This record gives sequence, C-alpha cells and structure tokens, in this order.
Amino acid sequence: MIPPDQQLRPKGQASMDDGSTGQQTATVAEAFLAALSANGIRHVFANAGTDFAPIIEGLVRANDSGWEAPRFVTVPHETVAMAMAQGYYKAAGAPAAVMVHVTVGTANATCGFINASRDNVPLLLAAGRTPLTESGAHGSRNVSIHWAQEAYDQGAGLREYAKWDYELRAGQPVATLVDRALDIAMTAPRGPVYMTLPREVLAGASPFAARGHRSPGAMPAAPSAEAIDRAAAAIAGAKFPLIVYSAAHQDPASFAALSALARDHAIAVCDHIGGALPSGHEMNLGDLRGMPGDFVRMADVIVAFDAGVPWVPTAAEPAADATVIQIAPDPTFSRLPFRGFRSDLAIAGEPALAVALLHRALDSAGNRSARDARRRRIADARAPVDEARAALRETARTMTPIHPAWTAHCLNRIKDDDAIVVNELGLPYEHLNSEQPGCCLSGNNASGLGRGLGEALGAKVAAPHRQVIAAVGDGSYMFGAPTAAHYVGRAEGLPTLTIVSNNAEWFAVRRATTGMYPNGRAAKANTIPLVELSPSPGFEKTIEACDGFGQKVDDPAALPAALDRAFEAMADGRSALLNVVTRAGGR
Repeated sequence: MIPPDQQLRPKGQASMDDGSTGQQTATVAEAFLAALSANGIRHVFANAGTDFAPIIEGLVRANDSGWEAPRFVTVPHETVAMAMAQGYYKAAGAPAAVMVHVTVGTANATCGFINASRDNVPLLLAAGRTPLTESGAHGSRNVSIHWAQEAYDQGAGLREYAKWDYELRAGQPVATLVDRALDIAMTAPRGPVYMTLPREVLAGASPFAARGHRSPGAMPAAPSAEAIDRAAAAIAGAKFPLIVYSAAHQDPASFAALSALARDHAIAVCDHIGGALPSGHEMNLGDLRGMPGDFVRMADVIVAFDAGVPWVPTAAEPAADATVIQIAPDPTFSRLPFRGFRSDLAIAGEPALAVALLHRALDSAGNRSARDARRRRIADARAPVDEARAALRETARTMTPIHPAWTAHCLNRIKDDDAIVVNELGLPYEHLNSEQPGCCLSGNNASGLGRGLGEALGAKVAAPHRQVIAAVGDGSYMFGAPTAAHYVGRAEGLPTLTIVSNNAEWFAVRRATTGMYPNGRAAKANTIPLVELSPSPGFEKTIEACDGFGQKVDDPAALPAALDRAFEAMADGRSALLNVVTRAGGR
C-alpha cells in the first residue's frame, strides 16, 4: 500500500502546478485512479477515446512516480470489456471496473450492463462525458465530435438497470463518489453502477487528500432466526424437499455449505447455474431448466435461493399444497417489473448465510427416519435421469452432426479438475463434470448474448494458472466481438479455448416459433424465416488471424484428437478454437 502522504503527491513530481505558488497538487483524474485502488479495483477494462486524455496522463504519472493505480487493459470493444469484468468477478469474487468513451461507448456497453444487473454482478462502469465547455477551460471541446456526442442525459439508457448513477461535478471529492459507487455495487443485492466524468473536471485540481485501502459494501445480512426455524420445520417434515439454487458467484465456502446441507439432510437440488454442487453429488438433480418439470411437481417443499425465476410456469407449477420458500437479499425481486411466483415464506438475507443457518436448525429439528426415506425417494427420482444421460452419451458417440453431449464428454476427459468452463449456450450443464467450486461460470438471465468470450478472458485474468474454456453457440460467438476478444487474448497473454457449438441457426428462435405454433405454417415449412445462420463462417480462421490455433471438426471420432491439439496450444501460451459442427437443438 502507498503511504497516504505519497499517494497523490509523488516525490519530486508535480501533477499540476498552479503557476503562482508552485504548489504541487493532484488532478481529479489522478485522484480517481487512487480512489479505485483504495477500493480494491485492480483491473480496468477500457476502450479509450478523446475523453481519456487526463486519465492517460494520470496513468503515466502514476507509473513514473510509483503510485498505486489499477492496471488498465486495452479492450477494443465494449461487449468484451463488460464481459471481462463479469468473468473476473465470478472467478475472483472481487469487482473490476470498465471505462468507455462517452455516449457511444456507453451504448455498446449497455447489453453487458443489463446482464450484470440481472445476474447481480457488481462492477463500476465509468464513461467520459463530452467536454462541458466550448472554450476557456483546460480540456474544452477541440474536435467536431464533441458537439454530436453530447446527450441531454447520458445515463438515461442505463438507469433502469443501474443501482446508482452520477455525473461528477467540478469541486466535488471524486474519492467520496467512488467510495459511494462501490459501496452500493457491493451491497446485496449486488449490481452495476455508472459514473460519467467530464473532461475538464478530470483535468482540474483535486481538492482532497488520499486515504488507505478500504473494503466497499455492507456486510451480508443474515436471515432472522424465526424465519430460519419456520423454513427448517417445513423441510424436516417434507417427503421431497427441493432446493432451486441460482447465484452468479459461488465461493468455496458456500459451495461446501450447500453440498453439506443437501447431503446431510437429504434435500434435492436443482442448479440453475451449473457448478453450485459437485456434479456427482447424490442430491444434484441438474439444471431444472432442462427438465420437463417433474421435480417441481413432485416437491412438497421448494426452497428457492436467489432465484428470480425458480421455475417456468408454462412448463410446471408446484403442487397446490406445496410450501414455497424464497430466500434472497430481496426475496420479492422488486427490480423485476412483473413477477408472480408463489411465496408462502419470503426470507430476506444472504443465501450463503441462510444455507449454514438452515443446516444448523435442521441438525436440531431433523428426523433421521424421514431423512432416510427422502434419500431413497430422491435416489429413485434421479436414477432414470442418470440412465437417460448415460444412454445419450453412448448414442452421441457416433452422431453426425456432433451432439453437444459428446463434446462435453470429450472435454471432461481432457480438462483439469479445476478448469473453468464459461458456458453460454454451448454445452449441456448436465453433461459437464464440475466437482470443485468456481469451475462452471453461468448467468445471462437477461439473454444478452456475447458474454462467453469476454467472461473467459476475465476469468483467466483472475485465475491465470487455471485452464479456461468458453463454450458458446455460433450466434453467441458472433455477438461476442470475436476479433476483439481474440486480440485481447493474444495481447495480454491470456490463452483460452473456445468451443463453438455450431448448429448454423438460431435454435432458440426455432424452438419459440414451433412451441407457440406447433401446427402452424412455420413448423411445416422447409425453411423457417429468420432462423438459419448459413452459410456458416469459418470461425476457426478468426482466431488464426490472432496467432491462435483453429480447427473445424465435423466428425465425432475426430473430436478427442482435436481437443488434444487445442489443449497443447493452450499449454504453449496460444489461444485455441474448435468450430464443432453441431446437431441442432442438442443442448
């Protein structure tokens, strides 16, 4: 940590001289950088513009003078930058920042901002603001775009999804605003915040002193003891209790706690995110979204942890006499405009704390014979699911086009036990082995496609010694600004593997159309409009342009050897991509 008396005033180096007294002061831009560091921001994923001049000057001064400042990473597309911040948080449990160019950079970042909001991922998105003045100030407008880039309200497009947004004014202590921004972002329910920074203000003198490091955000709140006791009593008397779990970040402690609760008290778990439980855990029933809804109908007690959408009503509803318990920092999910899921008991509190408290309460309230009966009942429910998955893996071995279940099986064979898989509509969760915490990164509740490539890079920044694999669909790949993503991987030395499950169509659009109109004209047509993505590009060529290894695979027998070559490339420090010709609808 930099001594407070040196953070903003380096030895023998003036950041700004007022011209009359020779007094050494810091610019607001330098104070902004120091405030980010004080709040634990180690990385800023940035796409710069003319508004960055004071920031760039501050970064060079910080480097020359030995100040502590975040590392700015050049990311030439905002989609990738936003996804990198989200992947970094999911892998590290700590926030990152993104900085973009005025209104236009903000517009490009909006989809990622929506994803972060709906997935409860904290990050600070900072954007320059076109200069306020036409002349007369250091940093006034000096190119024609400065007029066209101004908006009446630059934050308006993000405000519905931001926990907080603000434009820095002249004379305000920027450190106080950065503290406030990150306190709000890191307080549950967590989420993104937005801050705009006018160029003249950044170039001005800082009117305040620096401070030491701090931990932003409020401590997580525990549920009330009475609420936990009521939930424990319901679970203890249940014949088929079901936990529905959904959270963007799963740390080792909460992973172990959920595993122990489910195992010790025989509670089935449907995991919306993948990786909340070990894949082989006896109580792990898989991803509920891929099921026909049987488990929701079977359950007599459902405990939804941080699940904005615990089930899909058109697929299944809980039994009329079932008890539904919702546990989340905001169990009513007040930021979702319309949501009508049942809740017989809504409990406000941090899910990780609630899991530990429920375990303790059930240790006292539990009934061993009831637990044993539940265990047998859940095992009976899981057995046909396991058998069906095993049968599909065997059948998929020779399917052409390649079935994603076979791709997942081959990947399981070669990846490390602690490898991180960022899955964006690429592979079926139930066929991916994930026995350790933080190995399966999911999200995208808002369906803002394109996060997979950037999240993999962000995860690699957070965990440079672990293998990182992005499993994406062909549509997701194109949304992910792949040239920019592969550029960052090469420039920053972040070798990852991208597996493109290429079915040459928008499968979700096909499924939605035929689902709504199963006997309609579109379902019977030879070609459904707006679904096909053919002729399919040679995605493997894109990564070759960035000195990576690329290969197209259309034979299931060739896939294991192709994966071997891809992993060899990663081990040598090169990124790799496999363009896997995939069976439509296989995930």
